[in-house]
Amino acid sequence: MTHSIAIDNHPSFVYGSLRDPRVLNSVTRPGPEANVCTVRGLIHGFTRHPYHNEPYPGMIASEDKTQTVDGLLLFGLTIMDRFRLDQFEGSEYTREVLSVQVLDPVTAEYNPSGPLKEGDMVTAYVYVFTGPVEHLDRTRSWDYEAFQREQVAKWIENDSHLVEGDDA
Repeated sequence: MTHSIAIDNHPSFVYGSLRDPRVLNSVTRPGPEANVCTVRGLIHGFTRHPYHNEPYPGMIASEDKTQTVDGLLLFGLTIMDRFRLDQFEGSEYTREVLSVQVLDPVTAEYNPSGPLKEGDMVTAYVYVFTGPVEHLDRTRSWDYEAFQREQVAKWIENDSHLVEGDDA
C-alpha cells in the first residue's frame, strides 16, 4: 500500500539552530520516504542576533538593507514538517514569506516552478523574530560555528521534547 505524502510547495529558509541536520531532524522527524533538498541561501535586509541566555538566534529586519543573513533553503518538506516547525518556533517567531537568494542550483524535481541556478531569487517561508527586541543581544551577531561546537550536543540531549509528542 502506497501512502501519498503532502509536500509543501514553498521552501523554508532556516538561519539558526535548524541549520544543523541533527536539530532539524529532531524537530521534523523525517521518515524513510523523506526527500528534502538542502541548498545554501542568503536573505537581504535582515540581521541575526543571539537570544539572551539561549543557544539560538532571532532574525530581524535591518535598517541597513545591505545586511545579509546566510542559511539553508529546504525544498521538499511535508505539511507535517511545516506543522512541527511552527510548533518548534513558538510564539516569538512569525512565519513570513520572503525573497531568498539561492546560492546553489536546485533541480526541477524539488522546485515546482522549475530549476533554479545560483543567484536566482525564490520565495520561502522564514521564521522572523517578532518577540520583544530586548530579548536579543543586538550588540553581536549569532555564531553558527560556536553553536555547533559548544551547544548542539547539549541541545539535543537536554531538549528531549524535540522527539516526544505525536507518533506520526
